Amino acid sequence: MKSDTVAGGLQLRAAIVVSILTTLATAAQAQEAFELPAQPITEQPGLRLGTNIGAFWSDNIGRLAADEKSGTLGQVGVQLGYNERSRRLDANADVNAAYQHYFDNTFDDEVVGGINARAALQLVPDRLRWLVQENFGQINSDPFSASTPTNRENINYFTTGPELALRLGSVTSLRLAGYFSDTAYEVTDLDSRSYSGSASLRRELSGASSLSLNATGEKIEFDNTVVNRDYDRYQAFLRYELRGARTTLGVDGGYTQIDDNVKKSDGVLARLSLSRRLSASSTVSISAGSQFSAAGDLFRFDQQQRGVSLDSQSIIGASDAFKSRFASLGWGFDRNRTSLNLNVQYQDESYERSTTFDRTVTTYTGQLQRQISPITQLRLFAYLEREDFNNRNFTDDELQVGLALERQLGRKLGVRLQYDYFDRDSSNSVSNYQENRIGVFLTWSPLARP
Repeated sequence: MKSDTVAGGLQLRAAIVVSILTTLATAAQAQEAFELPAQPITEQPGLRLGTNIGAFWSDNIGRLAADEKSGTLGQVGVQLGYNERSRRLDANADVNAAYQHYFDNTFDDEVVGGINARAALQLVPDRLRWLVQENFGQINSDPFSASTPTNRENINYFTTGPELALRLGSVTSLRLAGYFSDTAYEVTDLDSRSYSGSASLRRELSGASSLSLNATGEKIEFDNTVVNRDYDRYQAFLRYELRGARTTLGVDGGYTQIDDNVKKSDGVLARLSLSRRLSASSTVSISAGSQFSAAGDLFRFDQQQRGVSLDSQSIIGASDAFKSRFASLGWGFDRNRTSLNLNVQYQDESYERSTTFDRTVTTYTGQLQRQISPITQLRLFAYLEREDFNNRNFTDDELQVGLALERQLGRKLGVRLQYDYFDRDSSNSVSNYQENRIGVFLTWSPLARP
């Protein structure tokens, strides 16, 4: 069956990519960074590893609207982070995974979590590099029902290809790239491959700003063309970038088109990304835009923005491209023993053919972390998602609140007490539920320094 064969293949592929990343990192020489633009590195360089083992007690283990039953969920987890920025290698990896066992046999044992990993290896100094990018995680098979093990499936999005940079003068350069991508689903029949190419003519306006003319083309082909329709996607736009001491700005403006050989749709492409450091301890970020997108793109973007989670991502598994209009506002504070992050994000999706999936999603996220003492830390987390399907008369609100108290028992060993509250309220009353979870975990950080 597809579920059995693909699940094993996805997990194996994810493990192989992590292994490749680690091997490349070890072999990389400490030289300057490659010239092509790369994703910003926000973490300290090096390898970070954490593990935990423990259990949750739940008052509604099956997440049912009625006939609630309590149960216990055992969990063994691993968290791995890696960052490397050198002349030979630009790599970062975020892995958060856990094996879960239901002691009451409510559900089958499962592995949850995912991988967000990327490595760019320079083959010719300042000229040619090879990119490998891997994203693995879970989404809900049925977006109108609650997230449970029977309504989750793995999704894997893999991309690789060369990137070439050519100097045309002291301030002008030409960048060419070609990529192959593979998107695989554990259950849903949406497996696809894509072939894309891009060209960028860039001019440095100053030491901190640049202007570029960009063009991209992508061909998406599905394994099953009976229920899915292949399509092409094109973009042409101007990009302005500013990299100041306190401000980072990126603005794209241009034209985009979708062509599935039956219908062509086009429109304005617009993207804005702004980050401003207000003080030594606070930063504000703003993003907004309008573009054509797909499920795999949204899945990857979500992992990059929010990090890898053990929960299913709010992504609709659909083969159809959609018009995406989005905006977000975030504020972060980090000083001494306290950090606070607040974010609100709006997403509007208008599908080309599968209009039953047209929706607007607004999410509110907040996280507070306080170092109570040198060995005790308190974390508070809140997440609210409001989802409205425009053509189906369906709405749902999903709330999650969490509190964790962690205390170090030694240099590498610690204990964590955790409480989580879940509340789903939707038009589908059968899938509504409330759940309280209380957990205790032993944590181990084998790479912790004295």
